[in-house]
Amino acid sequence: MASDRSSVSEIPLSGRLQEMPFDLAAHIVSAIGPRPPGSINEAKAAAFLDARLRQAGLRLSAESFYTFRLPGYDGIVWGALAIFGVVVFYWMPLLATLMFAASFGATFLAAWHDTHLLARRLLSQNVIATRAAAGVLRWRLVVLAPLSSPPAIRRQIVALGAGPIGLIGRTVAATLLLALGIAANAPLPFDLRLWLWYAQVIPATTLLVQGIAALIVQHAPATPGAISYAGALATLIESAARIPPLTHTEIWIVGIGAGMAGIDDLLRRYPFEAQQTLFIGLDGIGQGRLCYLAAEGALRQRLADALLLRLAARVVDSGQAIAQPGVYRGVTCAGILRRRGWRAMGIAALDTHRRVPYQHERSDDLSRLDAAHLEHAVRLVVGLAQALDNAP
Repeated sequence: MASDRSSVSEIPLSGRLQEMPFDLAAHIVSAIGPRPPGSINEAKAAAFLDARLRQAGLRLSAESFYTFRLPGYDGIVWGALAIFGVVVFYWMPLLATLMFAASFGATFLAAWHDTHLLARRLLSQNVIATRAAAGVLRWRLVVLAPLSSPPAIRRQIVALGAGPIGLIGRTVAATLLLALGIAANAPLPFDLRLWLWYAQVIPATTLLVQGIAALIVQHAPATPGAISYAGALATLIESAARIPPLTHTEIWIVGIGAGMAGIDDLLRRYPFEAQQTLFIGLDGIGQGRLCYLAAEGALRQRLADALLLRLAARVVDSGQAIAQPGVYRGVTCAGILRRRGWRAMGIAALDTHRRVPYQHERSDDLSRLDAAHLEHAVRLVVGLAQALDNAP
């Protein structure tokens, strides 16, 4: 249950701006609404972030980029081709095997090299604000939050159609189908070849089902996006306003457009120094246990940066914010960066199942937000920035 906004008044503040994180999140949810990647509403969220960060006195840059509307139509087309190959295999085995090879190649390129043949291009943007260090630069702190809101669809369908489990499943199914096709063309006993043909139905059907799931994810409407990710954007804006000028730390405040594509564009434009740059990724924030994520991952858990974890624990122990270490059964933007070798840590609200509450649900509306929760998220980010500035 979301608490009343007046609950924040119980928390003593110093130097509070007139606008609270709850008010910012409420504007994003109520005045802007659902924010699919590349949509007009995502652009409105970017414009709102731009205006608020300018008011905070940061240097702004809004950078547009083209990406694909994912997952796209590749999965459904190659799944249908795989099924057709199984149907005609008995009469045209070589042609069917070539179809399997085409499905395998396209699936592998889409899954592991981000090469999409049948996805519509869309225009998105990142909003980037910076504040230079007053003295000798030791650290660069990049705080990220998504501009969009996720699709309103069951988690299982998202995992199957667009998540890492589905990605691995598609690759395994396409590989198995190609192997069965090659084996069934070998000079083996007829009965064995017949069973190899029958076995092709399983991976081919798997590819088709995952293609259908990807299509459902692509056409699902976006959630109102209160916890995911209006709360994160509100935390980002208010943190930027409250972080004081730092002596040894350069601050970057970034609103990420179109998910992973926005991260790719940011890293392409700005070749950050790996050891000097630390990332804090804000995910779903607004209700539940506020956690700094010690580890995250859908299949294999990856630890967060050790320095950021120590600093977060120090901020919490000092009483600046109420939060706890957590393990997330998913991947945030910080997790994506961590997998690529960057120093990063995520901050998110987790429920008892170690997931972000109400993510991918139509009920992720304004009533879900807890004003005190958002306030502590802001305090955690501000405390981390100040603690990093004092770190040797």
